[in-house]
Parts: sequence; structure tokens; C-alpha cells
Amino acid sequence: MAENPNTPAVEIAFRTDPGRDPEKQVNEDAAFHEETQHGLLAVVCDGMGGHAGGKEASELATKTIREIVLAAPAVTTPRDALKVAIEEANRRVWGMPTDEGGHRPGSTVVAILAHAAGVEVAHVGDSRVYLLHAGAITQVTKDHSMVQEMVDRNIIKAEDAASHPDANKIMRALGIAKEVEVGLRPEPIAYTAGDVFVLCSDGLSDLVGASEILDLAGSRSAAQAAGQLVDLANARGGHDNITALLVRMKGSATATEQATIVKTIALTAHEPAPAPPDRGLGPRATVLTEPLHASSAPPLSARGGGTALQAPLPALRDPAPAAAVPFAPPPPSTRGNAGRGAVIGGIVLAVIALGVAGWFLYDQQRPHHLNVPLVIPEAGAPTSLNEEDAGNVAPEVTLAPVLAPPSGVKVPWWKDADAATPTGEPRDCVMARWQKEHGRPAASYEPLEARCRAVGGKL
Repeated sequence: MAENPNTPAVEIAFRTDPGRDPEKQVNEDAAFHEETQHGLLAVVCDGMGGHAGGKEASELATKTIREIVLAAPAVTTPRDALKVAIEEANRRVWGMPTDEGGHRPGSTVVAILAHAAGVEVAHVGDSRVYLLHAGAITQVTKDHSMVQEMVDRNIIKAEDAASHPDANKIMRALGIAKEVEVGLRPEPIAYTAGDVFVLCSDGLSDLVGASEILDLAGSRSAAQAAGQLVDLANARGGHDNITALLVRMKGSATATEQATIVKTIALTAHEPAPAPPDRGLGPRATVLTEPLHASSAPPLSARGGGTALQAPLPALRDPAPAAAVPFAPPPPSTRGNAGRGAVIGGIVLAVIALGVAGWFLYDQQRPHHLNVPLVIPEAGAPTSLNEEDAGNVAPEVTLAPVLAPPSGVKVPWWKDADAATPTGEPRDCVMARWQKEHGRPAASYEPLEARCRAVGGKL
């Protein structure tokens, strides 16, 4: 490592893989780590948008974060440098062009900046940071996702979140609005030798449980653990791009009033792995609502035809040279209102769907009346197959008697057994000739022909 007293000694490695889904063989994850004057920077981004540029969005985000942190003046606090870098990454991804269908590219991000006094943690979206400490593990970040909102409101259980149908809907992402609210810890996390920070995309956390991360990352080298975590996710389906970045601390943080120890949760190695969610095809993630405090975007033409937005970088230097740079806190959050509205809308849609399904089942089971087309026969032709084929009916079948018509109604000759035919010929002769001329089956008219010949008729 470089001779920088602010950069702790670490063992670090990462691995990324496109996964097993044939529809997602373009790896939209991006990750890197680099020493800076503010400490060791490690970042994982998960691009969203498929053909709308998810890969380009994640690569632009990582490039921007690296550039801004490296350029931050020495008097800037590590926390503020990380926050400003992610906010600038959001603006640049926001400036990317949309695709022909109007779909906007985006990316999640999770980042740490490890320095002598502790580890700063920042994130947007559902990529995660886990901390392994003293044989236990905790999830440091909380997903900006629809299912996490449901868990927070006790609508669903935490263990059901990964397999929930809305598991791919996130509440915040880089590039979805001009401004973004960065999830940032208010103070650094103190660490001791042997602690491991695991950064990962949801392609890993969806398929590998926290206890399994504890087991692998806590007992193997960083490089070996990163590879085995990705392999385990692939063995369980690999439905998404998978990235794991591990940082094992070799020393302890300097004791300060600002640093805090994150409370870790002991997990057994027998914890069941999360069930692979059924996400179907299409883009990996869906932004359920615009990120918080989003301002309306100008049309593409106002942004130079979709070129990257080159907004001036925020000033990082404090007027007082020796003081840390203060940054204004983000405006109050309204994320709860957006999540509540989305939940209510989902319930309404579910009720409507149940009503439609109920009507469909009722309609399928109730009796239906079939419309029978009306056939108008030619003049002098029989109108009923039963009557035409009366001579072919098996002997054991008894035909119903013909009811007498109302008074004054003329009955056609072929319905009146006592009526004469129009030509005066035997009835069987006329009916046989008509059926033959109209292409009826031979089995229908041949018995009539036989009876016709028997009475001396002509065909």
C-alpha cells in the first residue's frame, strides 16, 4: 500500500460475473478500489436499464466517484468528499441520453472510504455493505427498495423480502432525477484488525444468505471468498449480474469521538439461503418512484441533445483553510409518503384484479346459450336433417309425432305425409332427387331411391 498515514492496511479483492441468465450476459455491474489522500475508496455500482444503457451508467458513476474523491482538497472531510462525489455521479448519469422508448439509464451505488479514524459508508439503491466483526455479521446499509418499505411498515416479514414479486422495485437510483438523496452514515464506523467489509450487488445478496457470507468471508482470504461467493450465487441460478468486493482490515481505527462500532448480529451457518426471486425478463430493476427531492428535468434538446451534463463541480474547499468543509444537510425526506402511495395503489390494483378474476370464473361456469345460424332452404327442399334422413333412422328409434299446425296455416308437402308432391311423383322419388342434387351423403338418399324404384317411380 502507499505510504499514506490516512490509508489503513487492508487485504482487498473483488470479483464480478454476468451470471447465468442468457438475457443478461452484458455485465452492467462495475466496481473498483483505489487509495486516495482521504483513505481507501471502494465502490460497487449496479447499472439498470438494459438496452437503455445500464452498463454505461454504472461505468460513468464509478469513473465520476473516483475522479471527484481524488480531486477533493485535503481539508475536505472523507464523509463530505464521498457525498459530493456520489451527487456529482448522479448528475452525470442524469445527463446521459434516453433510448428510443424514452427509458432512462440508471445505477445503484454502494461505497466505503476507509481512513485512519474509521470507515465512511454511502449508498443509493439496493446494493449492500455487510460488516463481519467478532464472528458476527450485520447489514450496514438499508435497501432503498419497495420491499424494505414494506418490512419497515410490518406489511411483510424480512425473510420474505427477497422472494416478493416487488423485490426488483427500488425507490432511489443514480440518474433517475437531477438530484438524489444519498444514504450516508452520520459518523464513520470504527474497525479492528480482522473486520471484513463486504460490498455487493443484489445479484449476490438475493441468492446468498448473510450467514453464508459470514462463513465464507470470515474464514478465507479475500480473493478466495469473493470467488466462492460469486460461484455460490451462480450455482443457485445466477439470475442477475453478480459482484462481490471484500476489504479485510489489518489494523484498528484510531479512537475518536466520532467513530462508532456497528452492532453486529450473530447468525448461524445453518441459516437458509434466500429463495431466488421470480423476476422474469427485462431490465433488472424498476424505479418505483422518482428519487427524493427530484427536480423536473429539462427536455433533451435543452441538454445538448442528450450529451452528458457538465454541471460545475461543487466547491469542496472551506474558506477557512484549516477547517473541515461543511455541507448543507439534504432537505427533509418525503420518501415515506411516496412509499405509502405506492402501497395503497398496489392494494387498489389487487382488489380490481380479484374482481376481474371472479367475474371470469363466474362467466366460465354459468350456462351459456349458443346462437344457432338460421339456414333458409331453397324452394321445395326439406329444412330438417331429421326429416330428410327419416328413412335412415334405425328401427329401434321412434320419431316424435308431427304436431298438427294451427288452423289456416299451410304445411309444406315434405312435412305432411298425406300431401301430394308438387310434381305428383312418389314422395321418396322427389326427396331422393333433391338430396342427391344438393350433395347429401349416399347413405341418406340411397334408401329413398330404393323405395322410389319399388313403387315404380323414376329417378
